Parts: sequence; C-alpha cells; structure tokens
Amino acid sequence: MQDSLYVALSSQIALERRLDTIADNVANASTIGFRATGVKFEDVVSGTGPRSVSFASSGNTYLSGAHGALTETGNPFDFAVQGDAWFAIDTPAGTVMTRDGRFSMNE
Repeated sequence: MQDSLYVALSSQIALERRLDTIADNVANASTIGFRATGVKFEDVVSGTGPRSVSFASSGNTYLSGAHGALTETGNPFDFAVQGDAWFAIDTPAGTVMTRDGRFSMNE
C-alpha cells in the first residue's frame, strides 16, 4: 500500500516540476535572448522481482539548444549570438552573462 502512495507522490512531484518549467518557458517566450529549459526524468527502480517499484526521479533541468528567430532592428548597437555564445557584461557587481544583444552608448 505504501509503495503505491510513494509512486503516486513521485509522479506528482515530477509533473509539478514539468509544469513549472513549461510555465517559465511560456512566460519568457518573448524575452530577448531567452533559451527554453526542459526537464529530463528517469525511472528509479526500487527492489527486485515482483516487489520492484518504479519511481519517477526529480528530473534534471537542461538548457535547450534551439534558437529563436533573428530580427533585423536597424539599430547598429543590436547584436545576436548563435550557438552556445553569451555576452559578458562588466557591471559594478561583477561580470554577468546575457544573450540579450540590445546595447546602447552612454553619453
């Protein structure tokens, strides 16, 4: 009886994580330079023989390799990166990484 509860609970936790990831991807779909994330789940088997039980793992998050469409802006300070490239920006708090290529000149 307890095994079935644990299986159901592990499945619910995995589904919640997947739903959180999808919600984050939808919320950021129009964010410049955003790359979607995904969750990869694996079965974890406990026990052997007829008493073996399969649980869902908590899942590993990965960054999607898919690229969004490039748009011509006409701004000479807008840049795009492809592949696994990132812009390194020096800030007072230290270096930060971004894929947002909308730059401007300080006056």
